[in-house]
Amino acid sequence: MTSRKKKKYSKKAVLPKTKNHQVAENQDNSSRPKEIQEVQVVQEAYSGPLPHPAILQQYNEIVPGAAERILEMAEQNAKHSRNLQFAALKAQKSEIRIGQLFGFGIGISALSTSIIAMYFGFPTVAGIIGGTTVVGLVTVFIIGRSSSRSSQNNTDSSQA
Repeated sequence: MTSRKKKKYSKKAVLPKTKNHQVAENQDNSSRPKEIQEVQVVQEAYSGPLPHPAILQQYNEIVPGAAERILEMAEQNAKHSRNLQFAALKAQKSEIRIGQLFGFGIGISALSTSIIAMYFGFPTVAGIIGGTTVVGLVTVFIIGRSSSRSSQNNTDSSQA
């Protein structure tokens, strides 16, 4: 996305006329006719992966085929960025899946340990192992999801 901003500033100055069009210091300028000069400053700013078409045309005049090469470079850069984003999403999906599998394994192990402890007559140990594991896993999933959502919201708002 290329955007073009153009600002135009205008400033008028009243200068006394002299022979050489220079301002004479420490002289009475009331009897001399005055000349008005207008100065305009134009400021242009462009943003985006491609320069403005007029600039592309100037590149092409200097080096034939330069505009086409610049366009190809921008297309390759965009393709590379999309590939990186896709790879990052794929890695994140894999990381989440592995975390879920490990969490499931830990939960099953803790619950089976608490069942075995209960079977051998240790209800306090079974309650502690089973209770803390369930509470811990639920806490990790709730806090993990809320913190990942808040960090995702921060990333989305900073990109906008």
